[in-house]
Amino acid sequence: MRHLILALASLELLLIVGCTSSKSSSRNEEGVAAPSCNEPDNPYDEGTGHYAGYAWAEEDGSGVCSGSSESFTEGCEEYERQEAEYQECEAQKKR
Repeated sequence: MRHLILALASLELLLIVGCTSSKSSSRNEEGVAAPSCNEPDNPYDEGTGHYAGYAWAEEDGSGVCSGSSESFTEGCEEYERQEAEYQECEAQKKR
């Protein structure tokens, strides 16, 4: 009985791990799995300078991050970094 319980627990674990795989099944023209691209997402707490800089860049940013607040600038730069990674990933999917 103990072996059956262990076998069922192992099977359940395999099913859970298999179902949570983050790999995408989409393929490009060559049949190679296309990368999964994550859109920019503000990681900062609302009400902080980092959050405000990120939100500003997302809404009104010109690609140039500057200001009198270091945290605002860092938040802006984080958005620009995420956006560049996203755009590069999307471009790779089209290749």
